[in-house]
Formats: sequence, C-alpha cells, structure tokens
Amino acid sequence: MSDEEVEILSDPGSVGTELEDVEEYELPEGLSYVGQAAGEALNSQHLKYRNVCWNVTHGTVVGDLAQTPPGIYWKDEQINEDLENCHSDYFPELMGEVISRATEWVDFTSLGAPTGKFLESIAKALKNLSDSGTSVTVRFLTGNIVGMPTDNNELLQQLTTFPGYELPEDTNIRLWVGSWRKGLSWNHSKIIAVDGKYLFQGGHNVWDPHYLQKNPVRDVSMEAEGQVTQD
Repeated sequence: MSDEEVEILSDPGSVGTELEDVEEYELPEGLSYVGQAAGEALNSQHLKYRNVCWNVTHGTVVGDLAQTPPGIYWKDEQINEDLENCHSDYFPELMGEVISRATEWVDFTSLGAPTGKFLESIAKALKNLSDSGTSVTVRFLTGNIVGMPTDNNELLQQLTTFPGYELPEDTNIRLWVGSWRKGLSWNHSKIIAVDGKYLFQGGHNVWDPHYLQKNPVRDVSMEAEGQVTQD
C-alpha cells in the first residue's frame, strides 16, 4: 500500500480537502427508489468521498443468495441437535472457494478476525494459492473495534501456520494484515474481492460461534460479477 493510500485511510479529514469544488455527480438512470434516495444523500453530504468510500456501480448476482442458516430454517423448519454445529458449514467453504480463484490479488475485509471454521477455510484457501505457484497478494483488513481489538500479529500467525495448511517459508503469497479505527469509526465492511473479477459481500461476520453453531445469527451475503467487482 502506498504512502498516499495510507494517508487516505488514516486521515479521512484529508480526503477531499482538494476536492471541495468537485461538481455534483449525476446519478445514472434506472436506480430503485432506495438506490435513488441513497445516491442523493451521498451526493449532498459525502460527495468528496466518491470513489474513495462510495460509488454507484452495477453488476449481476451469481447464483442464489448465501443465507445462514440455509433458507429452509428461516421459516418453520428447526435445526435439530444433529445439525447444531454443521447447519451452515457450506458458507465458510464457499468463502474459501472464492479466495482460491485468485491469480493476482485478494482483498478481504471484515469487522473482526475469523475464528473456527471460517479461519480454517481461509487458511486452506491460502494454502491452495501457495501450492498453485502463482504469486498472489492477499490483504486482510479488520475493524479495530473498541473493546475487541484485533491482534494482527496473532492473526498473521494463525493464517500462516494453521495445522494442516501451513505456508512454506518460500511461499509465493504476499500477505498483509491490518486493522483500522479512527475515534469511534472503524471498518465494518464484509468483502472478498478477487482479481477485479469476483466479489463476495454481505452482512456476515466471520465468527464461528455466532453463525455456525447453536442459535445462530441469521444473515445474508451474495456473490456478484461485472463492473461492481472492480468498484
């Protein structure tokens, strides 16, 4: 990450100081009423952050929405004792599969550090990338939450030495791990962006006990392709 990029991330007050005279962005036609309202609010209040923190883009949803627990459990179906700890195992595996597609770079953002099966799936994906022999840059960004800070040294150690998926010393993976917070503002995005071709994003944190075990949090994410993967 360049010094300029670091400055943008660490000091939002500096972003846009040279953009005070920027002209209002003309929203594209065809937005939903929700998209139109959001675009107008961003235009009027946060225009200087366009292409830094927000953008209006387009793309196509790939496959079904990724729900946890699966859709059948959002109605009358109950998670029985046999499925309490495996009802949504497909989800971290899907995230790992998306990461494993990389041939150039992966950007991964989340509220906090991954745990349990999420951590295992990510470590497995990194091992797959390493074994491919392709040079891939992987960047992890979490929110340095008040009261729950991320230990980036520990996370780096967990990602590179996970039992069964240890990365060799001469790995082709260039791995960066960091956190961001300014005052009471921190990263809250949940994004996996790969090569400017694949995007997986939504509401899921990567916390095993909250999403993959008994009485799980209900959440939705999705995969998309098209221009949105680059924006």
